[in-house]
Amino acid sequence: MEGVYAVFFQLEEEKIIEIGALGEKKFQAGLYVYIGSAMNSIEKRVERHFSSDKKLHWHIDYFSLEADPVYWLAFPLPSRFECILAECAAEKGVAVDEFGASDCNCNSHLYRLDKK
Repeated sequence: MEGVYAVFFQLEEEKIIEIGALGEKKFQAGLYVYIGSAMNSIEKRVERHFSSDKKLHWHIDYFSLEADPVYWLAFPLPSRFECILAECAAEKGVAVDEFGASDCNCNSHLYRLDKK
């Protein structure tokens, strides 16, 4: 399937994580959602996020080695909906600035969700 997806990660404790070119970022404990797209195979992309055996390339690769992936959702939509879904996540969470959004105008594609 091709389209956009959301992967949820649980970070059990506050951590400082080296995120590639972004450098060190401080992450509070909690539930995070990462918004992405895959125009070839969502299944393979999500499998990558759940795996610890990967070459570190994207911001989420670094984060996913420290946080536990717990759930994912996929939507068979055009890639432009990736940013629309990120906007929806922004309404419910706190953005990790500049994370995973280097190829668009979004502030972020990773959000720590409110406990509400």
